[in-house]
Amino acid sequence: MKTKIVLENALWARIQSFSLDISKADFPFSKKLAKEENWTEDFTAKAIAEYKKFIYLCCTLPNGASPSKIVDKVWHMHLIYTQNYWEEFCPNVLQQKLHHHPSNGGKGENVKHQAWFYETLKHYEDIFGEKAPEDIWSNQNKELKRNKFSWNSFKFLSLFSIVFMISSCSNRVADFFSLVILVPIILAFITFISGLFNKNNNKDKNNKDDGSWGGCGGSSSSCSSSCGSSCGGGCGGCGGGD
Repeated sequence: MKTKIVLENALWARIQSFSLDISKADFPFSKKLAKEENWTEDFTAKAIAEYKKFIYLCCTLPNGASPSKIVDKVWHMHLIYTQNYWEEFCPNVLQQKLHHHPSNGGKGENVKHQAWFYETLKHYEDIFGEKAPEDIWSNQNKELKRNKFSWNSFKFLSLFSIVFMISSCSNRVADFFSLVILVPIILAFITFISGLFNKNNNKDKNNKDDGSWGGCGGSSSSCSSSCGSSCGGGCGGCGGGD
């Protein structure tokens, strides 16, 4: 349940009443977003609603706010609609500029944005009187853990399969030499493939500056974008997303 301060706030009322969809458009903002992200209509509507909350936090918190990965996708899409964003949304609704700048990258930026993101979640709960919904503000670290688990499982199952096939042979001498020669070779191959996978994973993570839990991992943790000093009206800054 939203707090009385938010309900009676003029800025929040303007943000809430602003529609990202043009009524006469055959393919409005929400449908384009849903198609590009492969989201359902209901999930898209929820993501847009959370985006509006994020924007409110950006414009009211002293240090701004940091979006989740999902929220940042909505923000990115909105920025593409340049006329709507810069000539209508910012001057008429926010009554200030709200820029989206890329992160400088690196471990320090990841740590900073991750802390910023968790601070955003805390303010979210304080201001809106409820916890941020996990399906929109989820942790990208969960995805990284799933990837790690899948590779460990793959290596274990591969080794188990090799030992099982060899042990089913009738010739014990062949079994012995197969275990001595084949197992290390196949394990080395599995390790090599796993190393390539992890290298690409880390490269993608560094490029995206993920550190957030779902977003900022969005997760994930940390975000790759931020709202810089050019934000007006005390919006502070905001980081996040891809």
